[in-house]
Amino acid sequence: MEHKEYRKLHAEWYDLVSGGKDDSEEIDFWVRSIEASSEPVLELGSGTGRVLVPLLERGFDISGIDTSKDMMDRCRAACKGKGLKPQLYEQSMLEFDLPRQFGLVILDSGGLGLFVSDQDIQSTFDRVMAHLKPGGSFIYEFEPVLDERQNDNKWTGDWVRGHDDVVIAWRSRNKYDAATHVWERLFVVEKYVSGRLVETEANERMGRFFTVDEAVQYATSAGFEEIKATNWLTDDPPSKDSHVITVQCRKAAEKAD
Repeated sequence: MEHKEYRKLHAEWYDLVSGGKDDSEEIDFWVRSIEASSEPVLELGSGTGRVLVPLLERGFDISGIDTSKDMMDRCRAACKGKGLKPQLYEQSMLEFDLPRQFGLVILDSGGLGLFVSDQDIQSTFDRVMAHLKPGGSFIYEFEPVLDERQNDNKWTGDWVRGHDDVVIAWRSRNKYDAATHVWERLFVVEKYVSGRLVETEANERMGRFFTVDEAVQYATSAGFEEIKATNWLTDDPPSKDSHVITVQCRKAAEKAD
């Protein structure tokens, strides 16, 4: 099933790292996607609100689900600081059950790669279908299988500076199975305050890369229509060197009597 980690220190690290990036091009893409579909919007794996909060600020009716309470607490805090009132649900993508349907459901940040098994993906797509309005859209992203992916099994890492003399350092070590396209990662996060180590957290992660045909077939099997794969944030066909690919599809519209 989708990973349920992203605990307290991991969430703090994610907030600091994502807060230093310029996501304006990505947010503009989601604005165009909402305008081409309809509201309300549901974001699967909404996390700390990197996408959800800017869309709320622009006045869109968007809800989010996530399994990490620590990530969602940070999203709520960010919304409170901006005077926003988010609708957030601590639920699994595999079995979420919400009180309304949506005009658009999004699974961003390469989120399909959170799943390892085909069965879990099918369960998630079935829940998406159940929560979409007739004619509603589903947009999901994945990291494709690339020749350059290697199982080097070496430690890599970096650090980022926060407020109040906080520094968060991280390191990770990956294993990759070229036959199944499944990866495993040990992700270690350390928090320093005024140069003193105060907290350490280790997260074990698993995920998967996909071919374009595999990723599209999930939508086909779930009954979606008008399925189109493109390079990330564009309308161009997937290229061999793209590191993120987007799939857009629709639920069938109601037939007129």
